[in-house]
Amino acid sequence: MIENVKIMVISPEAEIRDFIVDVMEFSVNRKVVGAQNVREVLDSLDAQGGADVFICADSLPGMSGRELIARIKQKCPHSIGILMDLVPDNIEMSDPLVDAYLERPTDPRALFDLVQRFVVDGKKS
Repeated sequence: MIENVKIMVISPEAEIRDFIVDVMEFSVNRKVVGAQNVREVLDSLDAQGGADVFICADSLPGMSGRELIARIKQKCPHSIGILMDLVPDNIEMSDPLVDAYLERPTDPRALFDLVQRFVVDGKKS
């Protein structure tokens, strides 16, 4: 179990980001931070040391979500990277840096299951 888990949701789409932040806050009863772009995430890594779980859209301005997860894991190797995409066929599920994949739009149950798996059960596979 990850004590005092920190979760960051990265999406340029405010509606999606806010929905996931709300679901995550309800699921883990913790503060969940949203970021709309790569710069916000990288600044947060430098200033606050990052988070335990990153839920990241694959389509970001200037960098793919997969590339961002790779950069995050350079600084925070034990963090959990979850990649979201609109079409599951677009997701290349063999990336060793991505711990889980999430289809967008998603339902609250799928988000809750990921929280259970990573935060409560502590399982990466």
